[in-house]
Amino acid sequence: MNERQQPATASSKQAGIGNEGLSRRNRDQLYLALSSARMGTWDWYLLDRSMHWDEQMHALFDLAPSAFGGRYEQFLEMIHADDRQQVATEFAQAVESRAEFEGEFRVLWPRDGSVHTLRTRSKVVCDDQGKPALVTGVCWDVSERSAMENALARERFLLKTLMDTLPDHIYFKDRESRFIAVNRATAILFGFKDPADVLGKTDADIFAREHAQAALHDEQEILRTGQPLVNLEEKETWPDGHETWVSTSKLPLRDPNGHIIGTFGLSRDITEKKRAEEKLAALARELREKNEALEQDLEMARELQQAMLPHRYPHFPHHASTEEIAVRFYHFYQPSMRVSGDFFEILKLSDTSAGIFICDVMGHGVRAALVASTVSALVGQLRDYLGDPGELLCRLNRALRSRLEYYSDAPLFASAFYLLADLEKGELRYANAGHPNPLRIHRERDRTNTYSLNGSKHGPALGLFDEAVYPTSHCELSPHDTLLLFTDGLYEVEGPGGEIYDYRRLFEAVSKRRELPAFQLCHEVIEEVQRFSAGSHFSDDACLVAMEVGPISI
Repeated sequence: MNERQQPATASSKQAGIGNEGLSRRNRDQLYLALSSARMGTWDWYLLDRSMHWDEQMHALFDLAPSAFGGRYEQFLEMIHADDRQQVATEFAQAVESRAEFEGEFRVLWPRDGSVHTLRTRSKVVCDDQGKPALVTGVCWDVSERSAMENALARERFLLKTLMDTLPDHIYFKDRESRFIAVNRATAILFGFKDPADVLGKTDADIFAREHAQAALHDEQEILRTGQPLVNLEEKETWPDGHETWVSTSKLPLRDPNGHIIGTFGLSRDITEKKRAEEKLAALARELREKNEALEQDLEMARELQQAMLPHRYPHFPHHASTEEIAVRFYHFYQPSMRVSGDFFEILKLSDTSAGIFICDVMGHGVRAALVASTVSALVGQLRDYLGDPGELLCRLNRALRSRLEYYSDAPLFASAFYLLADLEKGELRYANAGHPNPLRIHRERDRTNTYSLNGSKHGPALGLFDEAVYPTSHCELSPHDTLLLFTDGLYEVEGPGGEIYDYRRLFEAVSKRRELPAFQLCHEVIEEVQRFSAGSHFSDDACLVAMEVGPISI
């Protein structure tokens, strides 16, 4: 032993380095090695459960130098909550068994909340009595490696999941067209339980000669040209003579250097599709004939619905000429489909009383149009209540409920507004069943303003509740007033950027044109909405009714 130490001692003496200097040099070398590997060192003193960290340990936990409080419990608190208990348990087991420990855990950096994976290796140091007194260890960051391993494991899991569960047939072949990998669905198709049983075989071992040769020819062309075959409809002939059809895509299989080492493909059974093509063609012909008949029926329904709308407005008084009438009407009506769930009626109760009823049935198309026709018929049956807007809507709601109760599992309802204009008294009476508030342009002596007819709380839409109540509201009707009633399809229009032309925009559009005659006002408002629309059209049924009051002298 002494002879071995003499050269080292002599060397150190010759270099002018004593034992203390040599120890410091060893520590410096260890420091350089650890810092180069970005490893931190730590000691855990079991007696008082304190810990000592070097500067690199602080960096691994994103702490300023000397910021660690030196307590083992503080160290555990900085570990990710999902890993904390496991680390504490494993450290305790290592101490108890006096064994070396190596493991990983995650930490959250306090500065930015990022997650980092650290790996630690430790050794238990015992005192003279063999009792654990100290755990000393090193720690280093393995986040990048851990992320790569997790990504690789995820890719393998996804590929395995795809191969095991996808019902389509996936296969890989070498340059001799031998199967080198298939998914489970392909193995089952070929009559094997285990995909490994298919490896090394060729199409000649599976299919009849004709199909095997055709498949081999396609694959040889892919190997030669590198060009894939995509969505090729292929007939497969089996040894027992039966035929199936698949839609297949075959592509060149390349190694990491881009060299073609085989082919791979995916095929989907379309046998039933092929067998159904003739049936589908026959059904298509039958469907075209039925669609033509339906189109004719819809066209007739459209014509009938258009016929229900007013084509000539009543005169007030009835003997007045067109120039002398006290009230003028205008309407715009545009279904989004052949038939519409919107409709309106202009009712003449007397020479001095005019009623306007407007309705919007939920939904579109034939069903909404049928309900609209039902409402129209009910209004006709309830003409005795046209003088009381609230009572009319109450009775209309009950009658509609009784007719729609067994009509459909889905709720059917309609919003409605009924307005009664008493030209002799200069009064408006109205009631609302969940409908957009009409607008009133009121011309006083020295100014003109636009108001929303929202005098009372709305009642619910028609057809929802048996005992719904619809209050009647009142307001003044003055000469030269204009009233606008409409459905929500007039303003619930989407613009190119997804912005909606809402009720507020409609109100502003009417307000800035309040001095115009009703016909021109309505025409310009409709043009503004259409310009705003992404498709320059109304996506919902749209209806607008205007009543312009002249000098009231009846």
